[in-house]
Amino acid sequence: MLSRHIFMCSRAGASTSQAVFHTSTVNSVLPRAKPLDEELPPSPTPIGKKNRPDTQILDLSGKRHKKDIDIIVTDQYLQQWYKMETKALAADYLSLCKSKLSLFVASTATCGFLMAPVPVAFAPLAAATVGTFLLSSAANSCNQLLEAPYDAQMRRTQSRVLVVHRFSPLHAFTFAGVTGLTGIGLLAYYANPLAAALGALNWFIYAGVYTPMKRSHIGCTWAGAVVGAIPPLMGYSAATGYLDPAAWCLATILFSWQFPHFNGLSWNLRGDYSKAGYRVMCVTNERLCRVTSIRHSLALLGLCSIAAPLTNLTTLTFAIDSLPVNAYLVYLSYKFYKAPDAKNSRRLFFYSLLHLPLVMLLMGISNYGRNEDQKEPVVERITNGFNKMADSMKALTTSLSS
Repeated sequence: MLSRHIFMCSRAGASTSQAVFHTSTVNSVLPRAKPLDEELPPSPTPIGKKNRPDTQILDLSGKRHKKDIDIIVTDQYLQQWYKMETKALAADYLSLCKSKLSLFVASTATCGFLMAPVPVAFAPLAAATVGTFLLSSAANSCNQLLEAPYDAQMRRTQSRVLVVHRFSPLHAFTFAGVTGLTGIGLLAYYANPLAAALGALNWFIYAGVYTPMKRSHIGCTWAGAVVGAIPPLMGYSAATGYLDPAAWCLATILFSWQFPHFNGLSWNLRGDYSKAGYRVMCVTNERLCRVTSIRHSLALLGLCSIAAPLTNLTTLTFAIDSLPVNAYLVYLSYKFYKAPDAKNSRRLFFYSLLHLPLVMLLMGISNYGRNEDQKEPVVERITNGFNKMADSMKALTTSLSS
């Protein structure tokens, strides 16, 4: 379209004036057409921007509906089940199975084997120790596998191998299965089926009862105490093939020891346990936490000084030797009950780590220091002592009368 603009320029003169008309023609610009996509050059990928990971679209139904719903699973999420970023595999294995705790548990099984009233055989003893260690490793691996999301919320556990992805969940599950089944097999083949059944039961209680119960009920501490009491039964039954009152007395000692030990440990971690949602005593009932500590410390005093000699687990010498060891535990538990602060709870916890090895050492000394008279049950020894005393009194009376 053409448009004509007229500009008039007037020039003023003396007598005449002229009007000059100038015309200018301006062409209108046509609108530009949008180029096709094929005509555009490829846009360069911005620096630092990662490509979208490959995805897989899973069709969950055979029929296609009007409104389709597709689940997108990225390779990154699938790799989390099997990808590992470990730098020291052996050290990570030891961390996964909590090697120090597993060695401690295996030592209680060894103590139970040595306290049995039978000659020591190397193969069953080795099977009881190694099998208990493997089963404890399997239980600890399952525990970390189930609690990884909650361990990430606690300062004490936020550096565990599953939390920082040094182990994959699939690898941890496989490790737990291999170690657990191997431990059961060792106990069944080299010891006896009773020891293997106790080991399998303990694995189930720890991984299937105690671990999920920690987030739902305060009774989880009692379930954990049962777990701690079974390993000496495994060692005792591996030696004898049966369980008698002496074995149950030993298990009860381990059961009661768990309470001052765990309560002293957990008291300073109340904030972390509460943040992670654990329903342990120190979070839900602080008074019960203090009361059970002193209650079971007193129970240990009675078990070691009265029940152990009566069931023929130990001698009267152990009943006397263990008195100061247990009395100091009662004292620390009482201080923790009266003043439940960080200092007293820490003292109770660290002394509990020394208390149990001392008790087991004194048990072993008393058991292997027995003579033929001491091997008799304590009730029979007391009865025979009274009879000998009565005979000596009769002999003295007869000599004086004559």
